[in-house]
Amino acid sequence: MRKDIIIIGGGASGIMCAIRAKERHPNKNVAILEKQPRIGRKLLSTGNGRCNLTNLSADKHNYHGSFSENISAVLKKYPPEKIIQKFNKIGLLTKMESDGRVYPISNQAASVLDVLRFRLEALGVEVICDCEVKNIVNNSNFFKIITDKGNYISEKIVVSTGTSASPRLGADSRGINILEKLGHKIEQLYPALCPVSVKGGLPASLKGVRAAAKVALFDKDKLIKEECGEVQFTDKSLSGICVFNLATYLRNTKSPIIRISLLSSMSEDKIISILNNQKNIMKDRLCEEFLIGIFQKKLGIALMKSAGISPLSRKVSTLKDDEINALAHLINNWDFNAEKMNDFKNAQVASGGVVGNEINPDTMESRLIKNLFICGEAVDIDGDCGGYNLQFAFSSGLVAGDNL
Repeated sequence: MRKDIIIIGGGASGIMCAIRAKERHPNKNVAILEKQPRIGRKLLSTGNGRCNLTNLSADKHNYHGSFSENISAVLKKYPPEKIIQKFNKIGLLTKMESDGRVYPISNQAASVLDVLRFRLEALGVEVICDCEVKNIVNNSNFFKIITDKGNYISEKIVVSTGTSASPRLGADSRGINILEKLGHKIEQLYPALCPVSVKGGLPASLKGVRAAAKVALFDKDKLIKEECGEVQFTDKSLSGICVFNLATYLRNTKSPIIRISLLSSMSEDKIISILNNQKNIMKDRLCEEFLIGIFQKKLGIALMKSAGISPLSRKVSTLKDDEINALAHLINNWDFNAEKMNDFKNAQVASGGVVGNEINPDTMESRLIKNLFICGEAVDIDGDCGGYNLQFAFSSGLVAGDNL
C-alpha cells in the first residue's frame, strides 16, 4: 500500500503534523498509523483531563535534554501564541490560567481531541488504527513500513511515537527502538514529571497530606534545582508539580536528597522565636497539638517525630530548648533520601530519545536519513510541568508538517 506521507504515531505531535502536511498538500495521500484503537488517547489524560495545551512563558529554560539547545528555533516558528491561534481556527476556544497555562474553555481534554479529529476528517487524512509498526526499511528512494496489517510504502515518513511513559495508556518505546535500528543514537529513556520515591517510605500518617513548600534537590550537599509549590505526601513518595519538575534531574544525580522547607521565607532564628511563643500559648496542651495553628495536624505530628521529640503525650511546657531548636531547623531542612527513578508507570513523560544533533530544528528532518522526520516524544527533550511538553509536541509537529 503506497502513501505519499506516512506519520507513525497518532499522538499530539503526529496529529498536528498530519493536519499541517495535508493543509499544504491537499492532493497528497497523508496517513497516520496508530497502534491503539483510537488516536490521541494520551492527550485525553493531560492536565488531569483538562488538557494544558501550552504555556505562554514557554522558553528554552523550560526544557531539558540534548535537543533543548535547539528548541529556540522550533519555538520561534511556532510560539505558544501561534498554537493558540491554530486551535482557535479549528474551533477550540481557550483560556489562560495561573502561571501562563492555557486550557480549553470547556475544561475538557476531549474537546481538544475532538477538534483535532474533526480537522483530520475535513482534510481527508487517512487514520489507520490498531496498526502496529514492526520495522522500517530504508531503501534509496522510499521507506517500507512493515506492520501487523501489511506493508506500506512512502517517500516521506514522520516518526512521532511516544516513549515508555504512561504504559497504562498503551505507551511504549518501540518507535524509538526502530529509529535506533535505522542508525540514530538514542539517549537512554528515564521517567520524568513523576512522583519521587523515598527510601524507606514515609510515615503512614502523612499519606494524603498536602503542604505549600520550597522543595530542593541536592546531590549530597550540592544544590541541583529548587521549586516552590504544593507538596503531596503518599505512603512511599513525594508528589506535586514542584516535585515533578525535580524528577527530571534525578538521572544525573548520584546521591539524591529532596529537601522540604515549609517556612522558607523565615530564618531559623525567627522560627525559634515563633515556636517559643507557641510554647507559651500551648503550654497546657499535649505535644501532639503543639504545631496546630502553624501546620496541618498530621504534618505537625510527623515533624515532631522526625525531630526526635517523644513522647507526644506529654505537655508542651516540658519541651526543652534543644528540642525547640531541632524542630526549628527541621522545618526548613526536612531531608528525604530519594530513589533513582526506573518506573515509568506514574511518569507523564520520559527524558531521552533521539539525540538533538541528529535532527534539524528548522525542519525536524533527520540529519542522517533524508525524508525521515522525527518529532514529539521521540526526540531527546522533555519540558517542565505546565503545558511545556504539549507545546513542543504541537510546535515540532507543525514544523515537520511544514517541510514534508
